Amino acid sequence: MTAPYCVRPLAPDDFPQASRLLARRWSREADCGRPVDQERDYALIQPLRTGDHPMLYGLFEDEVLVAMWELDPTSPGPGWSVSERRERSVSLLLLYTDPDHRHAGRLVSLWLADHFARTPQPPVWLRCSIPDDRLAAHITGTWGWQKVRQEGGRHLLQLPPELQPHLNLLIAGQPACPAPGGSTRPPALARTDHS
Repeated sequence: MTAPYCVRPLAPDDFPQASRLLARRWSREADCGRPVDQERDYALIQPLRTGDHPMLYGLFEDEVLVAMWELDPTSPGPGWSVSERRERSVSLLLLYTDPDHRHAGRLVSLWLADHFARTPQPPVWLRCSIPDDRLAAHITGTWGWQKVRQEGGRHLLQLPPELQPHLNLLIAGQPACPAPGGSTRPPALARTDHS
């Protein structure tokens, strides 16, 4: 039996699927009366056309993109204290999921926690910083992240790397996501958006 899901870095051939994923998200957000910044979202995937975005990863179900995310192994993001910044951590800058795949965010969280737990020097935490109250509650309540505190209008959340021994039965393909310590990502692209 083959695992129904697969994780891999996104490539130029994935640009059309990434565009369709964003369009489905925009439609859902508009239906819910929430604002959408299409220019900002689209700018995220534009480098895929030339293969210049090495930090975007995707979760695929039967070759259909159901989630994509970006990581920053160099900084936990805004709002974290000096002592927290000294800890080895990886920042989840964004995670866009297909509205029709309600559990994709949870699957990605489990996969990331397992992936980093298996690295030679695992980070202490996966971290993210969320401005939206509703989304922060969803990430902690459904995806299993822990709320640390609220700082400057942002919810600071973290997830410890933990082995998930049987996750490979569900998600295949364990590419090397960047571990803490280095990034080829331009600092100007730093942002945090999720789900």
